[in-house]
Amino acid sequence: MVAHRQACERQSDSRLLTLPREIRDKIWEDVVTGNVIHVSTSSEIHHVKRRRPGRPKRPRWNYHSCMASKGLESSACPPGSGDHIHCLSSGPSNYAIIHLVCKQIHIELDSADTFFSHNALQFADLHVAYKYLFGLREDDRAAITHLRLSIPYSLTTVRVERYHHYGNFPEWHAICNYFSNPWDRRTLNMYPQPGDKSRLLEEPIYFFYPNCYYHENIDRMNKKWQVGRGNTSWDIDIAELKYKGSPRLDLAVELPEFEFRIDAEPYLDATWDAVDFDNFPKPWLKALLQFRNHDRVTLQFCDNKGLRTKPKLEAFASSLKEYMSGPPIGPRICAFFHGRPYGNGNGPYPTRYPR
Repeated sequence: MVAHRQACERQSDSRLLTLPREIRDKIWEDVVTGNVIHVSTSSEIHHVKRRRPGRPKRPRWNYHSCMASKGLESSACPPGSGDHIHCLSSGPSNYAIIHLVCKQIHIELDSADTFFSHNALQFADLHVAYKYLFGLREDDRAAITHLRLSIPYSLTTVRVERYHHYGNFPEWHAICNYFSNPWDRRTLNMYPQPGDKSRLLEEPIYFFYPNCYYHENIDRMNKKWQVGRGNTSWDIDIAELKYKGSPRLDLAVELPEFEFRIDAEPYLDATWDAVDFDNFPKPWLKALLQFRNHDRVTLQFCDNKGLRTKPKLEAFASSLKEYMSGPPIGPRICAFFHGRPYGNGNGPYPTRYPR
């Protein structure tokens, strides 16, 4: 409060900053929220005068305002195509970082409450998205409420489950594993600590009941869950869990021209069969299907000219959205109560260890 008063005194000549705080808050809401921001990187590296030997160089991130007329309702196509034909992804940033203008505005505009939580971040490359998102501070990363990603065709054609050996799968799984978690990581005892390995943020999270909860202590089962990550698990108190929700996710799958032909080869069309998502999900869908009971995932298809579709693709996107949204009424499967990584929540709980 003292810092805010001193900052205001220094800006007494500014007509904007002498307006009542309520009016300024309304201006900030209209100007710095509800935007789509294209995030990209350049070959330039931040110049650090006194960088310690061995410390990795930091990439320079560019922020470009979206020029699409529909704003948040525009497609997730990459810049230069479709309704983003006039959007930039290279060159110096043109998005105004207003909170850097002066100390008073910086105090009034908390970056975690404005830039990350009230805007949509759009990425044209999964590798860039991965580097950016997992390079943020945990509080800023957890504040993100809207992501827009362009999915390469190569991701959808991989037909093996050993995802960490192929193309963009590691980045795709890491992003889905982290942002599909609807719980505050502090209440899961997963908040990053100094010395933690970075891969811990990228692993899937799941809940389960160990065997002893059923047969030796039924009362405890109603108070505690077992949360698993990687090869370990621990108890958490159900009453202490804090729900924060998962971000809105807009996806645009880039497909080659032949995929949009109505008379496409049968083996190509089979890629988009609305299969049994519970038991036979395609490898790239396993990570995405962790967004359970979540109706804010949008799947679109595009080529280098913009959005494209055909009945087969429309049926697949509709079936996937219906499956992920869950039933409109009645009981829903608790997200992540899978019993194992990438589980579907419908199978039996593990009898002793997570499968």
